[in-house]
Amino acid sequence: MELYPPGDTCKAVGTESNKSTLVGGLSVKLDKIPLKMEFLRKKLKWIQQTMKEQGIDLWITFTREGNEDPLAQDLRFSDLTWRSAAIIGQDGTRTAVVGSLEVDTIKQAKFYDEVVGYASEGAAPKLKQIIGKRKPKSIAVNSSYDEGAADGITSGMEAYLKRALKGYSKRFVSGEDLAIALRARLVPEEVELVKKAIVECEKIYDEVESAIRPGKKDRYVHEFAHKLLAQRGLSTAWAFDRCPSVNVGGDPMGHIGYHNTTIRNGDFVKLDFGVNYEGYCSDIQRVYFVGPGNIPSSVKRMFETARAANDAALATLKPGTVGYKVDSAGRKLIVKKGYPEYKHALGHVLGRSTHEIGPLLGPRWPNRYGKQVEKPVQKDIVFTIEPSVTSKLGTCNLEQDVLVTASGYRQLSKPQEDIIRVG
Repeated sequence: MELYPPGDTCKAVGTESNKSTLVGGLSVKLDKIPLKMEFLRKKLKWIQQTMKEQGIDLWITFTREGNEDPLAQDLRFSDLTWRSAAIIGQDGTRTAVVGSLEVDTIKQAKFYDEVVGYASEGAAPKLKQIIGKRKPKSIAVNSSYDEGAADGITSGMEAYLKRALKGYSKRFVSGEDLAIALRARLVPEEVELVKKAIVECEKIYDEVESAIRPGKKDRYVHEFAHKLLAQRGLSTAWAFDRCPSVNVGGDPMGHIGYHNTTIRNGDFVKLDFGVNYEGYCSDIQRVYFVGPGNIPSSVKRMFETARAANDAALATLKPGTVGYKVDSAGRKLIVKKGYPEYKHALGHVLGRSTHEIGPLLGPRWPNRYGKQVEKPVQKDIVFTIEPSVTSKLGTCNLEQDVLVTASGYRQLSKPQEDIIRVG
């Protein structure tokens, strides 16, 4: 899925298994799948490691009813009524400060070492007491200029926290890299779930080829994929009405399901599609040529350039490489071949959401991507690789999903090596 404005997250389709329902053809999600406790406990070492590297003593997730922090559920701290603080220390200790009626609720989660309740006096005295004992030099809060999932503290809650911890308010720093350790880096069991989402996505891709034929509209292909999803009891990896995205010929690409275009012989067709499997997402694109006869050399050249751009980017993908350098490798190749520069990032983090928090493989466009592209690639993160080659014939994009390893990467999805003939 091309990354234009960042932030699309996994959406559910109307299946009983994920407790959602369809209203007017769109999915209404009734619940979310939290991070499994066994995964959360394993990720604490990454959080602690990041805190140590950045000199962060405490991480506070401060949330309340009505504007819950996006990380609250993963931290077993969701659906709380009053101002509530989840405090994680660099030493791994976990303390919760909550309204007195929710002390037992948090204790039952069996994640926090200490649960402190407050009554009419409010949260401030308890926070002041706990933080005063720890005397932290640096406190991370969920405030971020670029990363939406790490920007959970509202202006009002931040003002309250600064007032409560008046002597420490100048020691607040962004906790976005801690959120990345929690969300973007995947333990092996999570990688297996992503791989299952990829396998299911590829199965549907194989079957949907029969729907791409002359005389059918792009909407027919879009709905055909939805039927296959429903048969399997699966959900889409992003918004139901935009997944899959079907592009025929020169139709403009974007985050849209279809343009209501009729498919004809000689058309170049691109699909962008992902599956959500037990809370983990896949995101793959494939391209097709419709009809008999020889594939025009201009179409072949688009495909070959896209394939080469993917490979050039992958050759640079390894821990420590900053995101914009990976993007640059693919971008330069495409421009050198005479095609226009694509207007999106080359790749994004994939995991429990389609556009997951983390380093972005994108260009240095600060007004659009901020400093996301300056973050280094890390081991145990899954990325999409998806530079675009565009001409009057359409857009060719061979999106694939890969896992960053200690020395490079490992393919998770099957890379498309040839144009697929259909119709």
